[in-house]
Amino acid sequence: MIGEIPMRIFESEVRDRKIIAAMLDEIPIVHVAAQDGEYPYVVPLSYGYEMTDEKLLVYVHGAREGHKVDVWRKNPKVSLTFSTFCNHPNEKYKGSLHDYRSVMANGIIRPVYRGEPGGTHGHAVQALMNHNGRKPGQFSVRHYGFMAMFVVECDWAHVSAKTEVPVERPEDIPFPTPEEIRAGADKPFDYACYFNRKPYGYEALPGLLAAESPKEELCRSGETETWLAGVPGQGLRLRVNWTGAPGLDCDISAVLLNGEGQVARRYDMAFYNQRRDRYRAVYHEGDDILNRPGQEALLVDADRMPEDYREVVVLAGVYDAENRGQSLEQAGTFYLTAELAENGEFLGSFRGPMEAEAGAQPAMALARLVRTEAGWNLCRAGEPYGDWRLTALMAEYGLKRWKE
Repeated sequence: MIGEIPMRIFESEVRDRKIIAAMLDEIPIVHVAAQDGEYPYVVPLSYGYEMTDEKLLVYVHGAREGHKVDVWRKNPKVSLTFSTFCNHPNEKYKGSLHDYRSVMANGIIRPVYRGEPGGTHGHAVQALMNHNGRKPGQFSVRHYGFMAMFVVECDWAHVSAKTEVPVERPEDIPFPTPEEIRAGADKPFDYACYFNRKPYGYEALPGLLAAESPKEELCRSGETETWLAGVPGQGLRLRVNWTGAPGLDCDISAVLLNGEGQVARRYDMAFYNQRRDRYRAVYHEGDDILNRPGQEALLVDADRMPEDYREVVVLAGVYDAENRGQSLEQAGTFYLTAELAENGEFLGSFRGPMEAEAGAQPAMALARLVRTEAGWNLCRAGEPYGDWRLTALMAEYGLKRWKE
């Protein structure tokens, strides 16, 4: 994701760096865009690349002097696009008539000089040759030693990648052959599965805080009436903590309900894969897979919802509960704290022992943010559910169609 802005159609997003590397291996050309006065200046170039823990490094070459070099010197901030496309208009493959691989990145470009410490220039040339299928014996080291090389350094926070048909592993990146397309023409892709599992190579998202106990307990276990009236419709953070257990992956999600008490579309929710709903009313601040103890938070701007939307439901569920033999009993005690996002000002909290409420169930509704004529009220919930899968939970709220 570029600039930490999550993709709306999350199942197309590629996060795993091994898959991104496989995509770059299939794409021969990068387009480098820089600001050149009134209009951007874009140039296609061959390239090489390498990946570190902190950055994607893209190496390009060209003349030592010229217009593009002048533009880069004036403003070294550049944007990169890598893409390739496969069209099969007469037969669908996994429900689509086409597919693509796309990577975008923002970074800083600079020259790579001969004689830099660590042999960076020679390393850059070798990366370029490797990506273009050249072997060391096929080019003169003496000749290429005089090539003008440049590197674009891109922080991973400024790199995004996506495909039309979701992929799960590097082996999925090469486009299907005509024979594979014909063989899979009658097999539509099950998009609903992306609501029930975390991506290949999934990692916990950054920025989570250590779990804290709430500053004040406002409700006793079992109460369901409004426990906090008049909460703000913007800049509200709902922070959920639980004591946790080793090997437990508990997830917090939110769903937006319309005036009929239903989820109208699959984009009306925020969870570990789809971190923001279509109205940008709820933002999931990151998935905690460590649970030592656990904490996840939702940033809520409920006023962004259409006026006929009446409610935001906060859910807790145990990921892959049946295969792991787990339930909310292992999560221990849950705390939900409401605070102002801007300064952390405490508004209120409640605590509820899950053993007494959800029992051996894998999911439950923790709280409801309800629109009233006077504003928003945060209400304690407690309904248990027998299935942790988001497809099943959303079906409880009327959502049946997943592919749009």
